[in-house]
Amino acid sequence: MAQWRIAIAASFTAEPIENALAFWMATLCVDAEIEFAPYHQIYQQLLDPASLLGTNREGINLILLRFEDWQRSEAHDSGPAPPESATWQADTERNAHDFVDALKSAAGRASTPYLVCLCPPSPALDAEHRAVFSRTEEQLLAQLLAVPGVYPVSSAEIIALYPEAAEHDEKADQRGHIPYTPKAFAALATMAARKIRALKWPPYKVIAVDCDQTLWHGVVGEDGALGVKVDPPREALQRFLLSQRDAGMLLCLCSKNAEEDVFEVLDAHPDMLLRRKDIVASKINWQPKSQNLRSLAAELGLGLDSFIFVDDNPIECSEVAAACPEVLTLLLPDAERIPHFLQHVWAFDTLKVTEEDRQRSELYRQNVEREALQGQAMS
Repeated sequence: MAQWRIAIAASFTAEPIENALAFWMATLCVDAEIEFAPYHQIYQQLLDPASLLGTNREGINLILLRFEDWQRSEAHDSGPAPPESATWQADTERNAHDFVDALKSAAGRASTPYLVCLCPPSPALDAEHRAVFSRTEEQLLAQLLAVPGVYPVSSAEIIALYPEAAEHDEKADQRGHIPYTPKAFAALATMAARKIRALKWPPYKVIAVDCDQTLWHGVVGEDGALGVKVDPPREALQRFLLSQRDAGMLLCLCSKNAEEDVFEVLDAHPDMLLRRKDIVASKINWQPKSQNLRSLAAELGLGLDSFIFVDDNPIECSEVAAACPEVLTLLLPDAERIPHFLQHVWAFDTLKVTEEDRQRSELYRQNVEREALQGQAMS
């Protein structure tokens, strides 16, 4: 088992996150030591090289931040400054600026990555505070994404995946600055664990996908290229695959069909979002899919352990899992559950998308075409 230290600094009392985070680390086979910085000491931790975060050399530094906590003081200990306060907006902007500067300095001193979770606000916030905090978060995210070694997570992303993360505990917040329910802390821990996994595990590089009943509803050999249907779940799947391509994944087809039928769907079906140009390589024939995946791996010059295979057929999935255990094989659920299923496959998570990631698919596709042409040439 790997051994890491997860050092946590928060703008609120964050210790209730420990049990759920420890559970996920054990599930991921990580021997993790979870330690907490003193209460409400984010700036001090970032500025002091001898702090808990500053001395963490092997693991992850996790920062949990709510903007409203910056305004918490003895005068208004249960929440942010009142709207009539003349300086609260300027204070928020200044604090955000100082936070970015401190984080840049801390990240530049060490190789340990910083995971910054911008946590959901309390439901009691008025509209003016929400608007200012939302704008501040947007600006902060843009700045942090440009800092090497820093990986921000927006409150919107957290709530979209785990709505429970927004559950607020007003009494615990007033008594001990513990703003969330146990369920919300478990959700925050799950989000953090997903990002930690994406940080520390080698990323998958290829998604190989089946066609009939997967990319579309129907069987193209029986229904015809224009007879298959792209229903809302398959549309969501195609949209998801395109977003993965934009994040640097290579899309391949691995299907038992007649090749010309599949390409006719990609080229001519009006409802298809996925087109032939989006596919880097394909193996469309009647051979075992495990054999075709090996061929795709050889063609792309990548290991099978970088492949994710997606199919609706449990028999095909079992065959691939048995013959190619290195491949992550995913059996699609019933159609209506596909969008939710895709959201919660951690293997698809990405942290930052670079221009190189966006161009990777096209570069591989051109290389595959170039090698195919060379193979056909007489000299």
